[in-house]
Amino acid sequence: MRKKIAIFLVVSCLLFACSKENKGGVLAEAYGEKLYDVDLKKLITDDASFEDSVFITREYINVWISKQVLLNEANRVLSDSEKDKSSQLEQYKIDLLTYEVLNKLALEQMDTAFTPLELEDYYDSHKDEFELSQNILKINFFKISKDADDIDLFWSNFKAGDESIYSTLKGYAEQGGNYYLDNTNWVSFDDILKEIPIVTYGQEHYLNNNKYIKLNDGSFVYFIKIIDFKIRSSTSPFSIERDNIKEILLMKRQQKLVKSIETKLLDKAYRDKQIKTF
Repeated sequence: MRKKIAIFLVVSCLLFACSKENKGGVLAEAYGEKLYDVDLKKLITDDASFEDSVFITREYINVWISKQVLLNEANRVLSDSEKDKSSQLEQYKIDLLTYEVLNKLALEQMDTAFTPLELEDYYDSHKDEFELSQNILKINFFKISKDADDIDLFWSNFKAGDESIYSTLKGYAEQGGNYYLDNTNWVSFDDILKEIPIVTYGQEHYLNNNKYIKLNDGSFVYFIKIIDFKIRSSTSPFSIERDNIKEILLMKRQQKLVKSIETKLLDKAYRDKQIKTF
């Protein structure tokens, strides 16, 4: 506690001490240059903890001091021509402005809609680009009390594929348990392990050798059906990659449109006789 109070007093002195230049508190000085507290205020959000604020302040000061030392060395070692970066800065500004205007015009003109066929065609032609990084599966499960009536009969019907009992199992699951019913969407095995106490040291082997599973966990029992699965490093399903494909195609469309806009602007400038070559 005393250590925190001491740090707080030091930081407070740094942040709130008034300087002669009326720019706020001076946090550091190097080779005649000063760092003021106003330079840090925008970096520390209102919801930052005390420890985070102290860390950010210390790191910012250290980086600033390091830069001042290097700038001083550059002024000492480099010639005037080596220190003159005006042409590079101007070129960098030009590059930024041309990039910004072309992309702004492209975004204003670009059609962002894709037909399902366009997305599927790209997926079919580039399947090698879509590789799973984890095991995924489609699954249904019910977590119900061990004390539920006719639980053995329910399990017998469940593992026989009788889905007519699902509504009954759902009713039991809603009494303090849990359930998941989705035959369409893929979920990661890692996420399932957070919900179901499956113990396995080999996910691929488990998926290949289990379909209907009954697990006991404390006062609950799990009925689990693995509908389908895909192993990591295999091709990721289209349903998972649909949004990624759309982003890829949008980028390609934008790049093509940027080139078209640039060409049209050049053609117009020539027609308007705004360009001369000598």
